[in-house]
Amino acid sequence: MNKLENNIEENIDNNPLYNLRDFVRRQECIEDYMQECKFRRKNHLKLLEKVLKLEEILSKKFVINIDPIIFLHWLYYEKNLSIESIVNYIKQLYDEQVEVEYFYKNATALQKFFTQVLNWKLKDPKENKKTTTYKSREKPEALITQNKEEKEKRKAMFLSWFIKNSVIDKTNFDIEVFNNFKFKYEKFIYLLENFFHISAESYKKLLEINLWNQSFADRFNEIFNENNIDFKISHKDVARVFEKYKND
Repeated sequence: MNKLENNIEENIDNNPLYNLRDFVRRQECIEDYMQECKFRRKNHLKLLEKVLKLEEILSKKFVINIDPIIFLHWLYYEKNLSIESIVNYIKQLYDEQVEVEYFYKNATALQKFFTQVLNWKLKDPKENKKTTTYKSREKPEALITQNKEEKEKRKAMFLSWFIKNSVIDKTNFDIEVFNNFKFKYEKFIYLLENFFHISAESYKKLLEINLWNQSFADRFNEIFNENNIDFKISHKDVARVFEKYKND
């Protein structure tokens, strides 16, 4: 770390941050100091954008203003979720709103945000997704059963949607046209419209089903396999189609 970075750390309050207001104030303080020193590094602004995006996602999901810092603190300390579980939960919220740029993609990155940005102390200083502490944090049996039942219910809802909205008819399907598409999401759209005859409006109804985009991808891949279609998609392809249909 160079001398300038040391000066920044000395001038910025390193107390724990527990709400968005204090986080924004700290990031603005960093920006003021950067401007004063004519230092061009912009990571603090990108981080502010990331946190404000999370605020937007949460507010859309719960239809009220949600402080993202308070929300993360509640999940980690009060709900006692592991960092890995928080990452997956936040990913699900982003998937529901067809956002492919996640808040954080893995537990290691979110842990650094907690400890190095928000200056929080881990519930267990040795906490890591590879440690005994992490592995032994098991969900109560009743919660496991409930989650499994809800997952099966959502799968059944997807199957019901597919039966209602699809008609398998290969008359207009042209394998050469299919193979000439450059991107997988384009091939996916072609299959939806010309093999299963699923319209854009029918596809958008999937948003009413509380499933991750990867779960949608898994279900479609099962259907492709059942119909001897040598093609697989990922959550990114599902999201791209949602985005494409939303903008058309």
